Amino acid sequence: MANVSVSYQDLEAKAREFRNHQTEIEGQLTTLKGKVDQLVSGGFVTDAASGQFQASYDELKRGLSSALEGLDGLATYLEKAAETFRNVDDELARALR
Repeated sequence: MANVSVSYQDLEAKAREFRNHQTEIEGQLTTLKGKVDQLVSGGFVTDAASGQFQASYDELKRGLSSALEGLDGLATYLEKAAETFRNVDDELARALR
């Protein structure tokens, strides 16, 4: 038989932390995009390599942004888990009244 120990507050706090980190990382990616754009428009300008460098960063950013959506999914899961456990606990308590 499985044992259960759940802190609703911990689950909800971690969900908020995941979303905060997601927002922070997205901001850093945007900052880096600006630096790449600045670089290829002035400090690293070539016929082919600089454009490919920029395209490579854009591809990296798309992949990372997609992966970051996973953090939101995990946060949502934690919130739903906290809500579900809280509801089950309440229902079990009501059944004994």
